Amino acid sequence: MLMGGSKHRPPTDRPPSTSVTVDQSARCLRVQLTDHATNYWYAKLELVASTCRGGYAQAQHLLTQALYLGDPSMFNTTKEDCIWKRSEDRCPDPDIKTILYTSGIVKDKFLFNMNHPDWLNDTEWDRSKENIILVHGYAGGDDTLPIAVLRDAYVNHGGYNVFLIDWGALGQPPCYVAAVYNIRPIASCLAKMFMKLRTLGLPAEKTTCVGHSLGAHICGIMANYLNFRLERIIALDPARPLVKPGNLNRLDIGDAKSVQVIHTNAGHYGEGGRVGHIDFCINGGRRQPYCGNSTNINLCSHIWAICYLAQSVYDGMEPMAEPCHRRCPTNVLLPPSGRHGRGRFGYAIGYAIPMGQKTPTSAFGSYCVKDTNPPFCPTNPGMPGDKRCCI
Repeated sequence: MLMGGSKHRPPTDRPPSTSVTVDQSARCLRVQLTDHATNYWYAKLELVASTCRGGYAQAQHLLTQALYLGDPSMFNTTKEDCIWKRSEDRCPDPDIKTILYTSGIVKDKFLFNMNHPDWLNDTEWDRSKENIILVHGYAGGDDTLPIAVLRDAYVNHGGYNVFLIDWGALGQPPCYVAAVYNIRPIASCLAKMFMKLRTLGLPAEKTTCVGHSLGAHICGIMANYLNFRLERIIALDPARPLVKPGNLNRLDIGDAKSVQVIHTNAGHYGEGGRVGHIDFCINGGRRQPYCGNSTNINLCSHIWAICYLAQSVYDGMEPMAEPCHRRCPTNVLLPPSGRHGRGRFGYAIGYAIPMGQKTPTSAFGSYCVKDTNPPFCPTNPGMPGDKRCCI
């Protein structure tokens, strides 16, 4: 399973506390706020308050699975290790790193020094290439899965400067609640870094922010702190649990000239409704068919959005999508083959377009993709792909 690593730091500042009481006999969890206990437990209960099946014991099991990404044995952190950032915390911040990859070799990388007066020119940054700001999600980091698959796809392609944002110390399991709390200060610091890079010569019009899960919201929130408008955001299954409503707290359609969203687990780990200028629903957008034998079908579906975008980086491999209705349809649809739509539930009439890296920035609406095979899984020797995307 593609998932994150296990580095951690001691706890720091924590948010104001609240508390809950729970009716354990109820068929559904009933959450009542009181005046004591920790914000951590409140948010943990919120994660599973909508399960409404099997009572408190099952809810606690689902909670543990969610916070530890399905495997508590993989991580040596506890809730006492969680880090809570304040919006006024310093930037640059040692817990938020920007790492540049340029040469087509993953091991060649440069750590951004915000105080260096000519940092870009002292690296191997290539002005002729498109720039990707890559932001991982919960439990991620520079060399952790699943974001490493997408990083490697861009780097090995050779046509991109990749700026990977490593905020892994601020969101290690079981610290999902802290990770959500931290996305605004992370986005604020990232905006300062981006504006500094722009003064050093990074062209905003040739830069795309790509974020997975909570990273998608970081891309969106960052836009609120910039003194210019982002060209494009590609959001890979933006995270749903505990993300606050309101444009200042999450990704929204106004955060860039073009906001593209790829849904693979809508309504569970991922956002359920339309979010961007163009939204792609993969196999209905909710659960992926090749994840059926996974120990956690929803987590598998949420993660594999990474592999779809990785595949789209390479010419001729990008998935094709057809127009469909506003929300992801629940039925399994036929593959695209030109101009269709009439008579098939969920589809609208229109032309198929490529999904992902090569989607036209002028594209608008909801589109559907049918692909029952794991994306970016190499089936022939020498073809682009990553075995970590096979399942």
